[in-house]
Amino acid sequence: MRKLVLPFLFSLLGAACYGQQEKQVILKLDDVIAGADGQVISERWQRVSDYLEGKNIKAAFGIIGFSLEKDNPAYFKWITDRAGRGLVEFWNHGFWQRTRNDSVGEFERGFDEQLRALRMTDSLAKAKLGLDLPVWGPHWSGTNDDTDRALAQMPQIRITLGAPQPATHFKGIVIPRQISIEHPVHNPDFEAFKKEYLENKHALSLFYLQGHPMSWDDTRWKNFVRIIEFLESEGIRFIKPSEILDK
Repeated sequence: MRKLVLPFLFSLLGAACYGQQEKQVILKLDDVIAGADGQVISERWQRVSDYLEGKNIKAAFGIIGFSLEKDNPAYFKWITDRAGRGLVEFWNHGFWQRTRNDSVGEFERGFDEQLRALRMTDSLAKAKLGLDLPVWGPHWSGTNDDTDRALAQMPQIRITLGAPQPATHFKGIVIPRQISIEHPVHNPDFEAFKKEYLENKHALSLFYLQGHPMSWDDTRWKNFVRIIEFLESEGIRFIKPSEILDK
């Protein structure tokens, strides 16, 4: 694993150029937390989960660690049931519950704070869910050099989504962000996505698409469904991040 990043990415680029590999996409869906007002999970998260499972589509759901602190057996079961069925991989999406009053993101702070956040979510997932989380991506935050250093202290994290760029200390796989489904963030837009995809498809081999299901009203949801149907029509294979490690 220690020398995988550049050879891995170069092999993907080569495959894309010469048509040697099918296109693969990771649905990176952010911000899993427990539901409010007595709900196990929000109706919007339930909708996306049911839809993807109903179509036998694999996806990656990012857990924010604070949601695992308080005992919540029904919420924990919601997660472990989906992990156990094999279509959804849950990943480390940081720990804090950031608000608009927080001027600095979780992974824009110092080394010690970032390492603590990574470790808290990792340890809570093991203790409360019995899950290992080998994949990480930042929640509502940029990153800095200390992110790279902190990730290097987490050998259990073997893949990151989008950051750090560049990775000097972290020696796992960094999957770069290339195209978006949300234009702007939180707003799935089929036509904007399709335009960006068609302009870049020749360079795509393995890529991820980021979404925030909690923000999707009915109009946004319909755009997400159209995007999924379009990806299916393109013959793109949906994968979980950790499947990369099996190659």
